[in-house]
Amino acid sequence: MLKRIAKIPAGTFLVPMIISMLLVSFFPGMYDVFAGTTQAAFQNGTSVVIGFLVFAAGTTLDFKKIGPLLKRHLPMVIFKLILSTLYILAFYWLFGLEGIWGINLLTFACVIYSLNPAVALAIHSEYGDQQFGAVYGIYGILGMSFTPLILLSVLTASGGGNAGIDWNPIISIFIPLIIGALLGNVDPDFADFFSPLIGKLLPFLGWNLGVGMNLMDAVSSGLSGLLMAGLFMVLMLPLILFDKYVTKVNDGV
Repeated sequence: MLKRIAKIPAGTFLVPMIISMLLVSFFPGMYDVFAGTTQAAFQNGTSVVIGFLVFAAGTTLDFKKIGPLLKRHLPMVIFKLILSTLYILAFYWLFGLEGIWGINLLTFACVIYSLNPAVALAIHSEYGDQQFGAVYGIYGILGMSFTPLILLSVLTASGGGNAGIDWNPIISIFIPLIIGALLGNVDPDFADFFSPLIGKLLPFLGWNLGVGMNLMDAVSSGLSGLLMAGLFMVLMLPLILFDKYVTKVNDGV
């Protein structure tokens, strides 16, 4: 069974996530029955698993290779951030905070900024690109609600609101990355010891993330949800062209 799951792109992450989502959708109170360790490991363990993932990925970061690593991945991160920000600003100027067709500015911003670094990590790991794990923390920041909230705080402040920003999420995701990187560079044996955790932890991350999803909520979102999903796929098409003609990852670095 595991070999079949592994044949699916990012399958070791996506399959547990889907199973978990389905179980919680039909049995929403299942973890209230099995609390304690079970609940901590399979429902509330997202932050812990991400912390260990970032740490393990950090041990693979060779400081001598950080230049080529940033050259390969940072342009895409910056382009995604700029492109998403321009889309959100255009949405705000056209439709305001309330939005249109049941899609408000907060929803639009969270979806447009969103990405799934765990899927990217799983795919890169399957194809032998262990160095991608070292930039997992950067991708993780964009995948958090932190990024759209910064922009929305600025927009709210410009309209006379309160722009309070909590910097703890961005700091907390870099601490395990830095600790792991330091250990991995002091002694490469740490990287050999901890890097296998990346693949082993992805199923647990997928399961914990799946708990936070609900199939019934997706159905109830109706037309606005489908429209937002379609908009996301269309608006993100420039990323494919940027990857092909600018970063040229397949040409090597």
